[in-house]
Amino acid sequence: MKTKLLFNRRFILIMSCFSVSLMSSNFMSAQNLMLNPTCDDHGTSAGTMGSTSDNADAYDMTPNNEILDEAGNAIPSPYQAVWDNDALEDWLEIFYLGSPGSLDEQPGSTSDGNNGTRGVKLYDDGSPAITGCSRRLYQKVEGLTIGNEYTFSVESRSEAMGTPSEVYLLNTEITEETGINDNGENDISVDGYMEIVNDFDVFTTNSVTFTATNTFVVVYVRSLNSVDSSTEVFYDNFSLVEGSLSTNEFSKADFKMYPNPVKSVLNIETNINAANVNVEVFSLLGKRVLQTNFGQGTIDVSSLTKGLYLVRLMSENNAITTKKIIIE
Repeated sequence: MKTKLLFNRRFILIMSCFSVSLMSSNFMSAQNLMLNPTCDDHGTSAGTMGSTSDNADAYDMTPNNEILDEAGNAIPSPYQAVWDNDALEDWLEIFYLGSPGSLDEQPGSTSDGNNGTRGVKLYDDGSPAITGCSRRLYQKVEGLTIGNEYTFSVESRSEAMGTPSEVYLLNTEITEETGINDNGENDISVDGYMEIVNDFDVFTTNSVTFTATNTFVVVYVRSLNSVDSSTEVFYDNFSLVEGSLSTNEFSKADFKMYPNPVKSVLNIETNINAANVNVEVFSLLGKRVLQTNFGQGTIDVSSLTKGLYLVRLMSENNAITTKKIIIE
């Protein structure tokens, strides 16, 4: 946790401080609403005197009051002008430490982004020594229209199996995690949710579409099993654009899985040509426990133990959909 300042200064947000980013592939004409989406707005230009550590402030629930511009001068933080969730930080301190204290809740800025660029990471450096990862990614994004659809995507890579990432798209600035801990994606504060389990040792892009119920959304990411330097998770190239998934993405309506819960044979029906669809089944710890081709439209899951699993289907053009199943 950064040293808290006695005075909280609020500054007018000047939108020209942010570079407008365009999402590649299917959303070339859509504006990316994320701030510092590539995690390299600061300290990466040739000859700059800015600080690369300021890139992590874009994903910190309590950003610093100031950052350095490219000339090395301290300027008001464009991030703290939008959010500064001290209440959530205080709650995390009590949750992990039992009382208010010093806690590492901010992500790290890293040179291990995709293709060697800057990124951010979740990890636990053991100071203080606690059970579970206390670090979070947090960004409040303004300018949404209530009732419109938006698609969020992020590239991520986990260093170890069993370190899934929970991505929440929140319609409020939560002051505690009780709601999402108890209710998960069904909590009233959640407009969208996805769990990333397919990024072990390679950067993978995952997306989720949601309907906005507020004029802003809080992108909130945690990886609770990232507990030391060998279980770090890296993130890069965030995107939030208006509109639904592209036509190259599977619609969940294109697939029907039954029975669910299932005991032995899971049936998959589709209304598209799925001859080259790859099917993977993951445990909630992110371990791939089964992999097969679509084949005859059935999967034998009788060898798996009872519990909740994620079924991931990927087409030959790498379009992805994920569904949950219960094995009895």
